[in-house]
Amino acid sequence: MSEMPYEIMSMVTRKLESLIHYYLCCKLKGGGMEIFVKKKFLKSRLALNILFSGIVKPISMIVSYIYIPIALNFLGIEKYGVWSTILTILSWISYFDVGVGNGLRNKLTQSLSKEDGQSRKLVSSAYAFISAIMISVAAIFSIIATFIDWKRVFGVSNIDENLTEVVIISVIFVAISFVLSICNNVLYAMQKAAVVSFAGLIIQALNLIGILFLSIFLNGNLYVMALVYGLSTISVYILENILVYYKNRDIRPSFKSVDINVGKNLTNLGLQFFVIQICALILFTTDSLIISFLYGAADVTPYNMVNKLYNVIIGIFSALLVPIWNAVVKANIEKRYVTIKKTIINLYLLMIPFLILTIILAIFFIPLSDWWLGQKLDYGNYLIVFGAMYCIISIWTNTHGIIANGLEILKEQIAMSIIQAVINIPVSIYLAKNMNLGVAGILLGTNISLLISSIWLPILIFKQLKQKMRQ
Repeated sequence: MSEMPYEIMSMVTRKLESLIHYYLCCKLKGGGMEIFVKKKFLKSRLALNILFSGIVKPISMIVSYIYIPIALNFLGIEKYGVWSTILTILSWISYFDVGVGNGLRNKLTQSLSKEDGQSRKLVSSAYAFISAIMISVAAIFSIIATFIDWKRVFGVSNIDENLTEVVIISVIFVAISFVLSICNNVLYAMQKAAVVSFAGLIIQALNLIGILFLSIFLNGNLYVMALVYGLSTISVYILENILVYYKNRDIRPSFKSVDINVGKNLTNLGLQFFVIQICALILFTTDSLIISFLYGAADVTPYNMVNKLYNVIIGIFSALLVPIWNAVVKANIEKRYVTIKKTIINLYLLMIPFLILTIILAIFFIPLSDWWLGQKLDYGNYLIVFGAMYCIISIWTNTHGIIANGLEILKEQIAMSIIQAVINIPVSIYLAKNMNLGVAGILLGTNISLLISSIWLPILIFKQLKQKMRQ
C-alpha cells in the first residue's frame, strides 16, 4: 500500500504550520509597539486544526453552491425535488447509530490519552455494533420500501424510473458509508479534525466532477445521481480507512478485538448524545411544518432564505469548533482545567468578528437577498431581525455545547434539550397567532426555546470547572 497520499497531506500540514509560525510567532515592530504571539499555542495541533477547518468550510460552501444549479440543470425541477427529498430521508439514517459514533469519539480520546490499551477494542466494537445496526436498518427499510408508492410520496407522476430501486440503492450506499465514516470519529479522537474536513471537501468535489462529466452524456437520470453520490462518498471513506489504519496499526479494527461489554459502554454513553440529537432534530425541523400548517407552503420560502444566509455564518463558526470537542476531552483527562477555561475565553474572542458579520448581514440582508435570488421576497417587519438573533444565540449555544460534550455534561443537556423541544411548538404558535407576529413569531419561538441552554449551559460548565479545580 502506497503512503504517498498520506505523506502529501502530512507535508502540506507541516508546511502550513511552519508558515503560520514564521509569520505570526516572530516579533512584529511598529510605532514603538511590540506584538508577540505565543509559540506554544500556534504550534499546537488544536490551532492548526481550527485554522484548516476554517479554511475548508468556506470552500465546501462554495462547492455546494456551485453544485446545486448544476444538479438542478441535470435533473430538472421535478426530479431535483425528488432527489432533495431522498437526501432528507437519507440524513435521518445518521440518527440510527444511537450515538455510538459520538460515544467512540469521547472514549477513544480518553483511551489514547491514558494509553490504557483499550483503543483497539473500542474501535473494533464500534465498527461491529454500527455494522450490525446499519445492516438491520438497510434490510428492514429495503423490505418496507417495496410496499410504498414512492411516486405518491414524492408527489410525481411523469417519472419513468423505478423510484423504489433508486431509494433502496441510495439507502444501501449510505448504510455502507456510515459504517466507513466511523474513521472520522477515530480521527477526531487523534486530534486530526483537519483531515476529516479535507475528506468532506473531496467528497463534494467528486460529486460535482461526476455530475459535470456525466451531464455531457446523460440527462435527468436519478440512478446516475444515486450512483455518483454513493460511490464518491464510499471511495473517499475507503481510502481514508486504509490510510489511517495503515499508519496506526495499534488501533486497526479486528474481529478478535470486538468486545460486547465495550460496545455496550459505548452505546450507554452514545444514547445520551442520541437523545440530545433527536431533541435538536425536533427543535430545528418543526418550524417549516408549523409555517406550512398555519400559513401555507409559500410562506416557508422567506423563512428558509433567512435560515440559509445566516447559516453560512453559523456553519463557518461551527467548523472552527469541531477540533475543540476532543481537545476538551483530552484536557479534562489530563486535569488541565485552566487550559479549558482559557480555551473558552479564546472562543469568546473568536465570536466577536462573527457577531459583527451577523449585524452587517442583517443591515444589508434585503439587497443581498434580491441579488442572490434575482427576485424580491416579503420578509415582513421582524423576520430578518429575529434571524440575526437566532444566529447569535446559535453561535453562543453551540460553543458551550461543544465544551459540555467534551466535559460529558450530558444529563443536564438532555433535560434542557427535552424542555426546548417540548415548548418550541406551543410557544411558536402562540407568538405567531396570538401576538400576530406571523412567520417571524415562529422563529422568535425557536430563539426563546434556545435561551434555556444558552443561559444554563455556561453556568453548568464554569461550576463544574470550579469544582474540579478545587479537587
